[in-house]
Amino acid sequence: MKTSAACCFGGIILCIGLSLRATGSSQIQLVGSADPVVALAGDDVILPCYLEPNVSAVDMMVEWTRSDLKTQRVHLYREGRDSNGEQLPSYRGRTTLFKEELKNSNVSLKLTGVTLSDAGDYKCFIPILTRETTIPLIVGAVSQPVISINGTKDWGVVLKCDTGGWYPQPELEWLDSHGNVLSATEPTETSNSTETEINPEGRYTVRRYVTIRNTVNNRFTCRVVQPQINQTRETQIHVPDDMFPSVWWIVGIIIPAVAAIAAVVVLFYFRRKQRHKLKKEVKKNLDLQTKLDTGRWAMCVSDLDLNTILNVVYIYFILLRTYCVLIILHTIEDILCTNYTTYYLGQGWATLIKVGAPQKR
Repeated sequence: MKTSAACCFGGIILCIGLSLRATGSSQIQLVGSADPVVALAGDDVILPCYLEPNVSAVDMMVEWTRSDLKTQRVHLYREGRDSNGEQLPSYRGRTTLFKEELKNSNVSLKLTGVTLSDAGDYKCFIPILTRETTIPLIVGAVSQPVISINGTKDWGVVLKCDTGGWYPQPELEWLDSHGNVLSATEPTETSNSTETEINPEGRYTVRRYVTIRNTVNNRFTCRVVQPQINQTRETQIHVPDDMFPSVWWIVGIIIPAVAAIAAVVVLFYFRRKQRHKLKKEVKKNLDLQTKLDTGRWAMCVSDLDLNTILNVVYIYFILLRTYCVLIILHTIEDILCTNYTTYYLGQGWATLIKVGAPQKR
């Protein structure tokens, strides 16, 4: 069986050789893509590769490799079937040839579920022809920009556009309703009006602020562009009129404030004028002023004397209360020791008179 299979395979090679000789192998070219193939992460992509002129590749060996990787094998087709025993692990189950199109010289490779790591230079090689061609693959990632209102500034509204997960790094710009590019603002007072971040996967997040004024329709667009992968994403927002600072509201604050300041200035002026007039009167009536000062001093002294008297009276009553308590305690002691005791109170003095003594038995 092995001998017959070998003979069969040898016959196939002989037929291919005769076919190529008849066609002229030096005239056969392997054609790829003139431009890099661009794909987005998660999409399926076809890496084109054709034989020209039209020659069947059903019985040829077709090898796809990546020259930028240590293990280069991406896909191998030989003896009429796929042979991917030495294929890169990251490509297993994701590569295929168009078997029905091999007879039409189509040896293109289909790659499914593209990732950012798939980007690189792919080589399509047919050993029997010693022909090869290289197809660059660029893989990008995009996302839809998100617009939010970030507050107010001066007489306008601050808008923020945020978009993440891009690769390569995109460009972000703000447009008005007429398509004019708006200049960015710097709410954080930094020199860079566009903020850029890179996550561990190498994807970019870009955000940009703009302060917009009230217009006829208040429609504004955030546009994100990545020319390398030919991708553009836009998001539009309509800002309601009531989001803008109201002129009448500001006037309602400014006018009372100006009126209050003016009132203070006028009051200060009249008080200063009155004080100046008073100083003149004081100079003319120095004796009267001296008497007034003397009277004020006397009033202070009187107040001081009155306070002193009140304090003395308060202390007097405290001492009097203490004295009365002592008298009462002394009286209770005498009652316990004497059978006949008479108390006489008169003329504001507390007098203790002993009128009896204990009789002898």
